Amino acid sequence: MTAFAVIAALLAAAAIALLAWPLAGPRRAGDSRPPARLAAAAVAIGLPVAAVLVYAMASNWDWDAPPPQPSPTLTAPDLQRAVAELRAKLAEQPDDVEAWKLLGRSATVLGDYALARDAFSEANTRTGGRDAEAVVGYAESLVLIDEREIDGQAALLFEQALALAPDNPRALWYGGITAYRRGDLALARQRWVELQEFDLPPDRGQVLAERLAALGPADGGPPPAAGAADAPAGVELTITLDPALAARAPPGATLFVIARRGEGGPPLAVQRRAAGTWPVILRLSDADAMLPGMSLAGSGPLTLIARISASGQPVAASGDLFGEVSYDFASARPASITINRVVP
Repeated sequence: MTAFAVIAALLAAAAIALLAWPLAGPRRAGDSRPPARLAAAAVAIGLPVAAVLVYAMASNWDWDAPPPQPSPTLTAPDLQRAVAELRAKLAEQPDDVEAWKLLGRSATVLGDYALARDAFSEANTRTGGRDAEAVVGYAESLVLIDEREIDGQAALLFEQALALAPDNPRALWYGGITAYRRGDLALARQRWVELQEFDLPPDRGQVLAERLAALGPADGGPPPAAGAADAPAGVELTITLDPALAARAPPGATLFVIARRGEGGPPLAVQRRAAGTWPVILRLSDADAMLPGMSLAGSGPLTLIARISASGQPVAASGDLFGEVSYDFASARPASITINRVVP
């Protein structure tokens, strides 16, 4: 508002100058009108005063309102308190479906997938399986607890959610994965193309683009079969940060995702990106391999590491935050990593 007032004052001054300047010219002989300089002064003073009075009467601007404050960032302790309050509320009002769903979403952000599963299960049961958000949340929490569920009960739930809400973004994402895994590549493409119409976070948008690229062109030849040799072997990774370490993740830090052999040795594949909103969802594949032509699927059991580097350097340093999980790329299953440790 200050900038507006300054600009308005400058424009008013310019307008006054244009009006007053001709009036301030020399007085002609025999002219009985008041001196021109008096008229110029009257215009210069009266015009801005009148403008201020008119604006004050006609404007709906609240001049006494305090300046807008930036919205506070919700911290892990804040979210934990909110979860505790929701649980206390639901103990007294167990029929509040929206509160169950909010509890499920909050628990997912905190990485408490068991609580998220229970909360979304309650919402799903109380709505008789007719609430798409509850169905998707329940299915997603099952996958986050055990990635093998992507081929089990969760797959059926994602299809159920899409029948209820064909435009649900999370159902489209997971529904595309389940279609791809059972070999229905046309349906996977259709769902992911529809998902591109939504305003997705950059990391999810990048993963989606990579998945569509792996399917090959929509026309001009058949797409590669699921698991074919020319499709890069990869894993869908969900990375979360332990709330207990949230305060130790510096702004502007770098997230490194690394695959190396279980027995150790140099990295086989690395992906680097800015650490931001959690959870981070990405795809680590042969395209990230350190050596061209390397097949992660043929490298045997691997260790997947997610590390937050304050320095932005690929070499681990004291104070970096990390988490790891064992994984075999040949399984083609999604995986999850919780960053819950500190480099000594």
